[in-house]
Amino acid sequence: LVATKHVKVSIRETLWQTLQCQPFRIQLYMALAFNIGLSMVGTLGYVATLSYVCLGNNSVANFWNSWMGLANMPLGFLGIPVFAVIARHFGKRHSLLAVLWCAIAVFIATWWLYTPSILWLQMFASGLIAFIGAGYWTIMGSMGADVMDYDELECGRRREGSFSACSSWINKFGMAIGAGFGFFLLEWIDFDSKVAIQTPHTIFMIRFLLAAIPIIGLILAMVALARFPLSQERMAEIRLQLEARRGKV
Repeated sequence: LVATKHVKVSIRETLWQTLQCQPFRIQLYMALAFNIGLSMVGTLGYVATLSYVCLGNNSVANFWNSWMGLANMPLGFLGIPVFAVIARHFGKRHSLLAVLWCAIAVFIATWWLYTPSILWLQMFASGLIAFIGAGYWTIMGSMGADVMDYDELECGRRREGSFSACSSWINKFGMAIGAGFGFFLLEWIDFDSKVAIQTPHTIFMIRFLLAAIPIIGLILAMVALARFPLSQERMAEIRLQLEARRGKV
């Protein structure tokens, strides 16, 4: 038996080396753009239900928010197999692009799905956001595995832990930043929590920003995705080179 020599690497060093991986940095840019944009309007979604759709009635708003949460589950689960099939047929980059375009369409549609004339339509807004969110996280996780293969070919080591830690931290950072700015947005548009009926200007800004902010983030994610170098063909080459080096796993 041949003894394997283990080389100790400090956490700081391995994290720094992980961030030198260009495809991983691009993936982090996409994650930040997606998470900040969607997290910023989490509060606006509830406020749109309360102040616009339900006309300031808390009990009605809470009732419909419960149903919106239930709508998230079936449509969220449905997003996983749908975008998995798209990824198998067209590749991960094209399937993620499809997710981002679908997300833009959904947030444009919130202008009509949040309406006091048909209260149950907002369930589709919530459910469809869960649908594209499930597709996004499924594909991003699979692309992360490709990044690790690329990094192993370049550096000769597997660093799943380092990549997972960096990715998890950046995702949580983006969500926290977005959620924090959401409260500043309410103050900026003169939202008054002490009154049931908001001004027409405030209502308009709630509806406009609910669509506009995520769309800006999604467009920035598309710009980053256009620079992502790991195509389906490139990953097939990398897989062959890794198997030639260390055998099949």
